[in-house]
Amino acid sequence: MNDVTLSDYVEQLLATYRVDRVHARQVADHALTLFDALQPKQGWSATDRNLVEAGALLHNVGLTTDPAEHHLVGRDIVLHHSPGDPATQAILGAIIALHRRKPRFQIEPSVLCLKKRHRKLALQLAALVRVADGFDYSQTQTTKVQVASQNGRLRLIVSGPHAAVDAERASAKADLWERVIGTRPEIVVQSEGSVVEVVAGEEEPTELLPYWYASSEVPFAELGRVVLRRHIRRLQQTVRAVKDDETIEAVHDLRVATRRIRAALRLLTPVAPTKAARRATETVRTLARVASATRDRDVLLNDMTNRDIHGLEPVIEAVRAERMAAHAALVSYLSGKQYERELRALAQLACFSEGWDNRPRVRDHAGSMLYAHYEALRSYDRNGLPEDEASLHAMRIAGKRLRYALELIGDIVGERLSDLLQPLINFQDHLGALNDVSVARGLLTPHIAHSTAVTEYLAARETEWATLRAELPECWSVLASADYRRHLLAVIGDL
Repeated sequence: MNDVTLSDYVEQLLATYRVDRVHARQVADHALTLFDALQPKQGWSATDRNLVEAGALLHNVGLTTDPAEHHLVGRDIVLHHSPGDPATQAILGAIIALHRRKPRFQIEPSVLCLKKRHRKLALQLAALVRVADGFDYSQTQTTKVQVASQNGRLRLIVSGPHAAVDAERASAKADLWERVIGTRPEIVVQSEGSVVEVVAGEEEPTELLPYWYASSEVPFAELGRVVLRRHIRRLQQTVRAVKDDETIEAVHDLRVATRRIRAALRLLTPVAPTKAARRATETVRTLARVASATRDRDVLLNDMTNRDIHGLEPVIEAVRAERMAAHAALVSYLSGKQYERELRALAQLACFSEGWDNRPRVRDHAGSMLYAHYEALRSYDRNGLPEDEASLHAMRIAGKRLRYALELIGDIVGERLSDLLQPLINFQDHLGALNDVSVARGLLTPHIAHSTAVTEYLAARETEWATLRAELPECWSVLASADYRRHLLAVIGDL
């Protein structure tokens, strides 16, 4: 990409999203000062200099849409407006996504999608912009930064009426710098002039712009990629919790994240690149399968330890040993090169538009998609709900698919979505409780011959199953009602 093209791209976004140009320019100037000081040692190119400037200018591009999450919205804006080169686009997205809050780059799709060389550069440039943004935390554009060196360590001498406030913030935001560049710079404050009280931090705009993807007129593929990026972040957030193994909910959250990604990919089949989507689906399916061995035993152990059945302790210990082995296998998989490669491919699918069919709009797919999923769920009611476990499990899956289809258009539907989702969630939870009994039966069957306590435990669970099954029609009646259908059709009509 040449300089004029990148400049035009930045200018378009600054104008479209009403960016505070004065603050943006100040942050960009600080970022360039830091870049130039480190360039001889780091070996960055002139193109890299243009990138850090562009990223700094655009770091707040999402602020006029969603102040609370503007780093992520800004990333989505950059990934929506292509500068022509996918790597450039992802690097800019990474700079914006990482410029605020804790820089958890291990969960950020715009980082994960990059090759190793580009990923390193993106993190280094993001580290510069984080510190540069701190140097105008006061939003006064009064702090000056001069570069010196002492004993090989970068020394930043800051001055101005708000230098102390800005320097403190810049120092706090040097965390990523320390990880991907090296020793933090030494920041020395030399205040000058009188200090005027200011409200530090980003000033929220009075009138917010709408999310660009919150419209039935946007391409279905673009909305899908936004949703996939959210799910990837959630997936990676759970990975660390799974490895730490501090709560049984971590593996549950991991499985939920994989289900949401699989559901999104299935819904996006008409517009997604076939080969890449198939590979991504297999990735999350494999992960879910590896995780299920741990989760199933977590649920069983949680229930068994809360029941007062004498003689169950040896079986609990045996199941706990199985769980530990299953968890070790899960952590090994998450830490392996295969998952790293597959995760990168998934992130590329979510971040890059290549191969996607961007012509169909949300309105061209969403209505028929929603009603088809609702009818698929209703098809299990044949003058009564099924009695066999296999059909109930299939019905549970159909309910999840409808739920995820509704969640896909959540940004467009808004608050009305909760009236459709809550009865569905209640029904899913009821079916989930039935499924837990079925899973317990399967896991404990090998232990029946060796323990009368297991027989007693399973008898209690069968009684529980019968009660849950008897209550199911009442739970289902809300979803099957004319009111629910009318509400769903009204939402579809508005799309």
